Amino acid sequence: MDYNHIKDYLNKFKEILFSNEEKSRVTASVIENILSIKIEAKNIQIKQPYIYIKASPLIRNEIMIKKELILKEILTLLPECNFKDIR
Repeated sequence: MDYNHIKDYLNKFKEILFSNEEKSRVTASVIENILSIKIEAKNIQIKQPYIYIKASPLIRNEIMIKKELILKEILTLLPECNFKDIR
C-alpha cells in the first residue's frame, strides 16, 4: 500500500504548527528585547492577524504602551506576517 498521500497531508499540519511556534518564539524575544521582561512562548497565542498574550495586568500594560514598537519590530523579523494588534 502507498501511504505517501497520508504522509503529505500530515506534513502540511506539521508545517503550520511549527510556523506558529516560531512566530510565538520571535514575539517573545522581541518583547524581551524591548521591555526587558521575560515572557514564555507558551503564553503567546497567534491567530492571524492578532497576537494574544497571557500575562499579568502589569506586564500587559507595559506591552500595550509599547505596542507599536513591538509590532514594527516583529514585522521586520517576520515580513510574511501581517499582525494588526496585540491583545
